[in-house]
Amino acid sequence: MRYVIVFFLGIVFFLTRQAVAQGAIRINEFLIEPTPQQVEIINIGTESADISGWYIDDSGGATYYTIPPLNILYPNSCLVFSGDFNLNKSSADTVRLLRSTDVIDSFSYKSSSGSGIAYLRLPDGTNNWTTGSANLGLFNESGASCIITPTLTPTPTSVPTQTPIPSLTFTPVPTVSSTLTPTITPTSYQNIYISEAMVNPPSGENEWIELFNNNDYSVSLINWYIDDIENGGSSPKLFSLDIPTKSYGVIDLSSPMFNNTGDSVRLLDFNKNHIDDFEYASTTQGKTFGRISYDSDEFCLQDPSKNQPNNSCINPILTHQPTPTKVPTPSKIPTPPNLSATAVTNRLIPSASIYRYINTNMNSWNNVIREGDVLGASRRNTIKTYNRLIHPLLFLSFSYSLLTIFSLFLRMKIRYEKNR
Repeated sequence: MRYVIVFFLGIVFFLTRQAVAQGAIRINEFLIEPTPQQVEIINIGTESADISGWYIDDSGGATYYTIPPLNILYPNSCLVFSGDFNLNKSSADTVRLLRSTDVIDSFSYKSSSGSGIAYLRLPDGTNNWTTGSANLGLFNESGASCIITPTLTPTPTSVPTQTPIPSLTFTPVPTVSSTLTPTITPTSYQNIYISEAMVNPPSGENEWIELFNNNDYSVSLINWYIDDIENGGSSPKLFSLDIPTKSYGVIDLSSPMFNNTGDSVRLLDFNKNHIDDFEYASTTQGKTFGRISYDSDEFCLQDPSKNQPNNSCINPILTHQPTPTKVPTPSKIPTPPNLSATAVTNRLIPSASIYRYINTNMNSWNNVIREGDVLGASRRNTIKTYNRLIHPLLFLSFSYSLLTIFSLFLRMKIRYEKNR
């Protein structure tokens, strides 16, 4: 029974070491074009791993690339494989490393980053993906070779003894010491700012966003997002980035995202909560929008200063508003005289006097109206229309008064003749 337990512990130890070794194998860099396509695989662990017979594939399909035999991946080293991995150039796809049906590592992209431009991890083996000139077979951070080609010494095949249960002495299972990068829980930070944005790059170059860590400690922005105007239709761009204390970090976008005629640049954390943003109405090709101060939200057009303190503004900032022109207040129209109050005083006025009085006051009223013209709009036509109506009426009234007086004289004469 003791031998069975020891044998079982040996198997567990072996399987544990194998799992640890597989967990340290990563896709470190891949180049989509030109053909043949290339994939670099790195071992960031402390144990060698035999990746013979593993597969390199895209997001699906019936064909895949099988890694040839005798491909041992030593600690802190890489291997480069060339072939047709069926990676899409003009549409989204995923590069995958598989052991049988188990997915060991994968990375999804929107489209090819361009001829000679590779997707790569920086620093090597971390969760931060970016794009840059292809340097397969070299460490992305230092540029030194990462391929180890040891001299193989053939080992004679040993003939196992026929002892049913060999007498083996096992030491206790040691604690496995792994140097794997620990799983980092995504975190939201304050004082992370958009420092500069290239939204209209020169022809053939990519858009990029520069962030600034204004904290007194380093930050790891795991699974954060860059987005344009809210609900604008395009999907937010996922990224992961480590930024040291009071330093800059840059996200290179593999495909265009921002409009040249006006848009928003937004920074979101891993839960897509708003962290920082700014808006612009127009762009100039090859120029960036840079933050003027981290104490304000003002940006201006600048010459690019990628991973460096921002340059001065190209255009001056409007610091005042023009004084509006005052519109003159129209003059007040005088109140016309109350004709009725002075025309009649509870006594009979002869018709000729009424005519003279009204005519005189109408002339005075005409003068008032002419003096009260406002902004070129005159009332003279209204007064003339009024005069054309009132004059015939006054004439009829005057005629009627004369007829009445004549009728009285005629009656008096008739009575006088009768009394005689």
